[in-house]
Amino acid sequence: MASLTSSSAEALAAFTLTDKVALVTGGASGLGLATARLFAEVGARVVIGDLDGAAAKAAADELQAISSTLGVEMDVADEASVQRAFAAAAEAFGGVDVLVNNAAYRQKADTLSMPVEEWDRMHAVNARGTFLCLREAVRQMRGRGGGAVVNVSSMSSVHPTIFPNMHYDSSKAGVDAITRLAAVEFAKDGVRVNSVLPGGMQTAGGARVRETHVDLAGPALIPGRNPTGRIAQPIEMARAILFLASPAASYITGAKLLVDGGFTVG
Repeated sequence: MASLTSSSAEALAAFTLTDKVALVTGGASGLGLATARLFAEVGARVVIGDLDGAAAKAAADELQAISSTLGVEMDVADEASVQRAFAAAAEAFGGVDVLVNNAAYRQKADTLSMPVEEWDRMHAVNARGTFLCLREAVRQMRGRGGGAVVNVSSMSSVHPTIFPNMHYDSSKAGVDAITRLAAVEFAKDGVRVNSVLPGGMQTAGGARVRETHVDLAGPALIPGRNPTGRIAQPIEMARAILFLASPAASYITGAKLLVDGGFTVG
């Protein structure tokens, strides 16, 4: 095998997170865990935040063989909980360079019969949680020369699903708005902010949606009903997140990256 030239080695290094500190919310399972593992593999020290504190610590223990990790209990909708998680990251590793806002809540609810509490819970986790975590991250990043935030939105923020989902879709549209506004506001601080918009994905949460709504399931959630003919694996989304978090995307901010197998093309 031919050895890498200095230019090719430099190009590959741009896709790593060597010596960076990354905090991944909802990091104990699914896409969050896949992202945390990938980040650890490319050199990051990783803080795994999750509502299930025991699961976060177990995931962190699992990844210790790859890189330095920390698991913390974290309710992204609660300001004090978010502040404690970021304080723990600062105490353990000095601060955060990369934030992945992955934690989310999703539950079907008919618009006309939905309790207002369900609407509030959806927006508290998905929109307010994104804001609270981004705010704490930027506060730390400003003292570290900048950083990168990747917000996990959804294809449904730009392409409504078939089954009743107004509260979820609108909360993810809010995530996209936060992305654009924060990208402009914090560019002067060296902080980039982008969104990844996943389509259907092979996770436990995605499986629950498909099983629960088999009669109304959105085409992107069903294998064979988008151009690629399949549903994504979490690692495929994690790679897109890594790209936006890495120096390879140093001139990209305020962007929405659809990772949906081409479903929204037509």
